[in-house]
Amino acid sequence: MQTFAYCSQSFGRLMRRVAGASPTLCPPVTMETFEPSSLEGHDLVFFKLHGLKGQPYWYGDDHITALSAGQLAPADGSVGPDLQGAVVFVANCWLTDHHGKPGPMLKALFEANPAAIIGGSGPTYALRDGIGGPDLLALYLRFFLQLGFPVANAFRLARLRLYLKRPDRVTQNTLTFRLYEHLPDTLLPAPVSPNPITAQSAAAKES
Repeated sequence: MQTFAYCSQSFGRLMRRVAGASPTLCPPVTMETFEPSSLEGHDLVFFKLHGLKGQPYWYGDDHITALSAGQLAPADGSVGPDLQGAVVFVANCWLTDHHGKPGPMLKALFEANPAAIIGGSGPTYALRDGIGGPDLLALYLRFFLQLGFPVANAFRLARLRLYLKRPDRVTQNTLTFRLYEHLPDTLLPAPVSPNPITAQSAAAKES
C-alpha cells in the first residue's frame, strides 16, 4: 500500500508510525514550497496539520501555512491534484463544524476526487507526547485497508478495535470521526454515545 503523510514538524515521529512512511513536515515545507501533485498516486493520504474554523488553509508549527484550498481546487481553471482512488484521513481541526457543515478544506479535498475522506468535527485534540484516539483510528484503518477490506468496513473495524483495545483513548472528539464518500448539502456529525459498542452500532447503521 502506497501511503503519504503531511504533518506539522512536531508530529513527525508520531505520523511515521501511523502512516508507515516518512511524512512531509511543515516546517520546513510551507504552502509556497509544497507540491500538490505529490499527493497523487497513493492509496492512503494522511493529514495531521492545524485547521481553524472557516479558514481555507491548514497550518504547521508556529502557524506556518502548509496548504490552501486553492492548491487542492484551483479557482483559476488550472488542474489540481487528482486523488482518484485514494482514502484521505484528516486529523486536523475543523474539517466540519459542530453541526456537520463542511469547511472550505473538506470541500476542496472533494474537488480532488478521492474515494473517501475520514475526519472529525470541531477541534481535534492532539497529544504532543503520545498517541491519541484519532491517531490510533488512523493506524488501525491502515491495518485493515492493507488486509484488503473495503474502506467502509475498514473504518468500522478500526473504530471497533479502538473501542476494545484502547477505551482510554475514546474521547467525544474521536467519536465525531466519520467516513465521507461524497459531499451532500448537509452533513451530520457521527453519532456520539458514552457506550462505545452503542456508538459503533449506530455508526454502522448510518454509513
